[in-house]
Amino acid sequence: MKSSEIHEISNQISKELRLFSDPVRLIVPHLLTHAKNRRDFYILFELSKFNSTRNQILNIIKKDQNIIEKLNELIKKRSNLTLLKRINFTIKKIDKAEHTN
Repeated sequence: MKSSEIHEISNQISKELRLFSDPVRLIVPHLLTHAKNRRDFYILFELSKFNSTRNQILNIIKKDQNIIEKLNELIKKRSNLTLLKRINFTIKKIDKAEHTN
């Protein structure tokens, strides 16, 4: 992901990030580093809210072998319609908040 995209996403989620638990807040920099685009970041971010999936993500990152490929496999395996709806809702909410500011 480009540094401009990382900066943009960081600005978008910074206000709401304090509402999440410490493990979720601590994994965000890893997700920003290893996600290949904005959509993948938001999917991984939503998945990281669940303890078991967060542990899988951290294990993939710790092994440091084919990280992007393995995260993409996890995204394909774990993405479902409900998750994608939540991600779209989150993106719309963030965009709406930006336009009102």
